[in-house]
Amino acid sequence: MTNKKRYLYLVVGNLVSAYAVIYILRPNGLMTGGITGLSRVIEIMIKKGFDLSPLFEQYLFSIVYYLLALIVLACAYLFLGKKEALKILFLSLVYPILLFVFTFFDLEPLLISVSTQNNDQFYDILLPTITFGVLSGIGTGLILKGKYTSGGSDTIAKIVYRKLLPFLNFSLVLLIIDAIIITLGLTVFDFRIIFYAIITKYISMKTIDFIVIGFDRRVKMEIISSKYEEIVPYIQNSIHRGVTIVETVGAFSKISLRQIVTLCSPRESLRIKNFVASVDEDAFIYTVPSSTVWGKGFRNIHHDELS
Repeated sequence: MTNKKRYLYLVVGNLVSAYAVIYILRPNGLMTGGITGLSRVIEIMIKKGFDLSPLFEQYLFSIVYYLLALIVLACAYLFLGKKEALKILFLSLVYPILLFVFTFFDLEPLLISVSTQNNDQFYDILLPTITFGVLSGIGTGLILKGKYTSGGSDTIAKIVYRKLLPFLNFSLVLLIIDAIIITLGLTVFDFRIIFYAIITKYISMKTIDFIVIGFDRRVKMEIISSKYEEIVPYIQNSIHRGVTIVETVGAFSKISLRQIVTLCSPRESLRIKNFVASVDEDAFIYTVPSSTVWGKGFRNIHHDELS
């Protein structure tokens, strides 16, 4: 990936994320995880505890976010080292500025007004919740695709993982951090908003997966059959996939068997399964989903966007 393309992903990702926060999340009174969610909680607490001017209230979220971003940056430098801090330096300084800029612009926020049969008006926040989840996922996904990191809850989770909980899976630590932040929202938001925050986070994570990985799903097939001499040529010549043969022994029967291993698309796996069934009804087949595969015939192992 060229540097121009990486910078393009970075700029567009930040613009989309900032727009989603300022014109969808805040106007609809929504909540989410990460530093954005924590900033929302602190923002509401300050508004409830102090009598602020309208102008200060308008920029309060951006100020809180900037301070939290700087704290995370400092913690990254202290606990993870200079190299990790440099990874989030740009976003820690520039993204909060975009929040200030979008706050200054007088753009129309996404507010969905719904009329009842009695002509009563109320704002529906389900569609804004879904929209924010999608746009937030697109923004973060583009940033990750450009080989940058957001410097939010993922950095906090990395510090906790390395210094306190190295025996846990990193993804679990990240989930715990976001869960704690969303739970803190109960101090200033009602349960309905917290429920929508969970929906937002789920949609965002799925959108990030799509942006970074796409729909290019693969499966690993493992086939145990006495007809391997017929199955292997079919996979190689008709499906055009590579095959690995592994010598195995049945634990109960003590019989030596040959296991066929191949990587293919879900559609190709069905074709292989149907062929195997036609030549050996006693065959044993199972598949394992693979989110991505690098190597010949799949993604480039050197120049893939995730490398």
